[in-house]
Amino acid sequence: MGIAEEREDVEEEGYEEYEEYEEAEDEGALDEAAEADRDGIAADEDVGEPSTSYPEPPDRAFRAPDLFGEAALFDAALWLATNYSSIEVTGVQSNPHLVTPGDVYVHHPGLTGEDEVEAVSVALAQGAVLVVAPHLPPSSSGLEAGQEPLARVVPDDVPLLRVKDTAEAGSRLAATFYDTPSRNMVTVGVVGLQGKTTTSWLVRGILEELGQTVGLVSSIEHAIAEDRLDEDGYLWEQLEEDPSADRESSVPFKLIPYEGKYEQNYGRRLPGLNAQKVLAGMRDRGAGVAVVELQSDGLLLGTYDYVSLNVAVVTSLSPRPGLPAAQQPSELVAAAADEVYAATELLAARLVDPETQALVLNADDPAAEQLLERLGGSVPVVTYGVVNKGADVVAESIKSNIWETELIVRTPGGRLQIITNLLGRHNVANVLAAVATGVALKAPLASIVAGIEAVEIPGRSEVIDEGQEFSVVVDAARTPEALGDMLDALRAGGARQIFTVFGCSGNEDASIRPRMGAVAHSKSDYVIITNENPRLEDPAKVVADIVAGFPDDLVNRYSAYAYFPFQDQGRTPLWFEPYLQKAQRDNKRYVMEDRYSAIRAAIGTAGPEDVVLLAGKGCEDWVEHAAEDGSILTGWLDDRVEARNALSKLKYLKQIPRFNRDTLPWGSRIEGLMETLAVDPAELSAAAVGGLEGALD
Repeated sequence: MGIAEEREDVEEEGYEEYEEYEEAEDEGALDEAAEADRDGIAADEDVGEPSTSYPEPPDRAFRAPDLFGEAALFDAALWLATNYSSIEVTGVQSNPHLVTPGDVYVHHPGLTGEDEVEAVSVALAQGAVLVVAPHLPPSSSGLEAGQEPLARVVPDDVPLLRVKDTAEAGSRLAATFYDTPSRNMVTVGVVGLQGKTTTSWLVRGILEELGQTVGLVSSIEHAIAEDRLDEDGYLWEQLEEDPSADRESSVPFKLIPYEGKYEQNYGRRLPGLNAQKVLAGMRDRGAGVAVVELQSDGLLLGTYDYVSLNVAVVTSLSPRPGLPAAQQPSELVAAAADEVYAATELLAARLVDPETQALVLNADDPAAEQLLERLGGSVPVVTYGVVNKGADVVAESIKSNIWETELIVRTPGGRLQIITNLLGRHNVANVLAAVATGVALKAPLASIVAGIEAVEIPGRSEVIDEGQEFSVVVDAARTPEALGDMLDALRAGGARQIFTVFGCSGNEDASIRPRMGAVAHSKSDYVIITNENPRLEDPAKVVADIVAGFPDDLVNRYSAYAYFPFQDQGRTPLWFEPYLQKAQRDNKRYVMEDRYSAIRAAIGTAGPEDVVLLAGKGCEDWVEHAAEDGSILTGWLDDRVEARNALSKLKYLKQIPRFNRDTLPWGSRIEGLMETLAVDPAELSAAAVGGLEGALD
């Protein structure tokens, strides 16, 4: 019996408190004590359903001296009032290519890859009426006015302001120009080492269940309701044709151009100026609530200084909350945890109003107590825990299979039963964080349950179900810790065999590659190493780094072979192919650099109750390879699309008589070749090798 089928039985086992709260009237929301201009979030308020029909954002304009004065850039305001008092500003922009007439252009070095002169020239050509640029370095301080590097491109009628910190100035100007939009919404900020994206999406689900039009700032997308926003807060529009629009999948060994897509900037912090513009785009279109994924480096650099928060959610301050020191990750991750803690301390210092603010904190985290002491009871705190049973929100029981997870959650208001497709202990913590946020917002418990259960997060433990007898899971796990968590969850859920398809990105931290290989090897039945995003690195080098994490006895077993067998067969001579295939088959450790092929190999081999885990890319719908000119070429490839396409073709494989798909490679050709050759490749002479190559060509 599946978990969904057990719900009725569980409800009969005495969860009366849940039923009472499901029927109870709304008891209010955090905003009851908030400023009068904030929209409410209580479920019984007459807010209407989210709609894609939005009000038009208002036209805005400032005299330049007034804008800089209200932004507390007083020296600049005085200078502008004296010299350029009539200039009217109609926007603030950090990307020179997106400047429109009337904009202030704020130059952020390195943002678009152009140098200062090039970027400013583009902005002026686009219609910028004022330029803000960083102070010149000390070596330039002796230059005369005519030697100002921008003097030859900035005309006399356009003010040029040099400031110490353009990021700070840009944030101030945008917050002023757009009237600090977070103050007009109930705003939830999510920070932590892990779980930010998943928690943010779950919280959005709860708020949407309350009937709110919700804005979201996350690493996957910026959005209002069902519509995506670009980094300037405009509704995203497809501006070019999408070559993949009519395709069922990509193709093997070839890139389909990546065009006409919503480009997701994973791992890149949204500049403070743009954070204000995105939030304004939400508020101006009617959003009453915003959920913001906060990057720790952004908190430290002041990116969110002008974002007012009602609820701060801290998912994790330590690398592995609730696990012993022996299971903690590398020094690199520990250093990131130090950054997160420092950022969270800054965030906590902004929580000062018990009437309008609250903190949600992971009680399993060893650093949580220290943070609570720093707060000193200044705002209400709601804690949650998987391990710490003294928390306000606790998982009393956890049941899972290879498709979904069922939780019984204790809250201050009663018990909840939640069924979610999110798998793993780490995702249990994310669900609890969302529940605790709902409690902090005084949302009805029934709405918390319904909101969480309705959420499907792209590429986060995303189950691809086309009616097959086995599970296919797409997950963004791209670190050893995240991959291990997901594999542990699948094993605990009863997977008969686990097929792990993964790779590592090129031009990124190579030190994790052998650790990824070790985790995949130790926790999987079948491993298929494939490309993730090779970029400018040789894919074979990335694969070799991963294979270095396999046990020494496995690797050394083939040290005498003419070619190392754990590589893509396209990189060895044809005569060696059967030996390579046999070594990979005997160990169930395969290398297929082409991700299209690797996904289909795993899905075609899996049987009933097995799990195919497509790890690393999550909802990324692109792949990056090196172009001949040394640049990076981006093509379309989406694990979810490829998985669905592969599953749709299984029926054709099943129609082939006596076709063995129990292991790789499929069929029986390898057995015949090995019987014919009947020789150890390590013993082959050069002459024999040449003869084999001729016979098999």
